[in-house]
Amino acid sequence: MKTLFRLLLGCLVLGSIACSAQDIRSHMEQMKTAYTASGSIVVLDGQTLVIEPNMPGPICALPREEDGKIAWYRYSFPLSSITVSLTDVDESLMSEDRVFTNPEAPSAYKPGDKGDAVMVVVVGMPGKKFRALIYDRDKLEHLGPGPHGSSDYGQVPDQVEAFGLTFNDTAAAHAFVASLRNAVRLAKTQALAR
Repeated sequence: MKTLFRLLLGCLVLGSIACSAQDIRSHMEQMKTAYTASGSIVVLDGQTLVIEPNMPGPICALPREEDGKIAWYRYSFPLSSITVSLTDVDESLMSEDRVFTNPEAPSAYKPGDKGDAVMVVVVGMPGKKFRALIYDRDKLEHLGPGPHGSSDYGQVPDQVEAFGLTFNDTAAAHAFVASLRNAVRLAKTQALAR
């Protein structure tokens, strides 16, 4: 009887791992679909993504009220690609902010105006970093037409604790974040079961 119980328990554990692997893949496919207008995502294995944003990425301006005045913060994530192991993501620290990508936005801004894009920021677990390829925005912008090698726009490897992705579509940003959160949770559950 104990042997039969152990066999059934083993089958349940293996079955739940197989189901969660299928769910992770479906969440990865949802992320790929949501990110299509902003770049591409390649799935390396069941728990690792390579995200390749369209280049050049926009400079995002984010207004914040400070001491009764509007202060503008500018963010730029010059990523050629970033490799993301799902278990390295802190799903509790993901954020979505409405941002302005038009350089004239600070001079034309009126309180209550909504940004034209959504910036999603993904943060790693404490002590974890993501492998990235970054580029020099100025070099990229000054390249003429024609094919160019990565050294022409200053591409170099880097390690980052967080990164931002920009979406022109709010619904796509929400779908990406929801799918990433779910995939991260499933990946961490699978890692604990092993």
